Amino acid sequence: MTNSAQHIPETGSLTLLQFYADWCQPCKMMMPIVASIMKKDYEWLTILQVDVDQEQAMASQYNVRSIPTFVVLKENQEVWRNSGMLSERSLTEELTSLR
Repeated sequence: MTNSAQHIPETGSLTLLQFYADWCQPCKMMMPIVASIMKKDYEWLTILQVDVDQEQAMASQYNVRSIPTFVVLKENQEVWRNSGMLSERSLTEELTSLR
């Protein structure tokens, strides 16, 4: 799934940007974790998956140098970033703490 910057909500909710590539093995391992969080349908969370090969300008805008990279925006301001793999529990706890 690819989303562009114009789809980032400007509300008080959180937006999780997941930067990935189809050829990236760690990215593939994170996909079920992010899918599980998406299924929980948190009202306060929007998740956008950004393919760095398709959305190079957006990856550059957010200074993504390695993947997978996760960026959390709150009111369009970056409030958290992580490069590399995370457990579902760690990612969910981080998102919840940023609300």
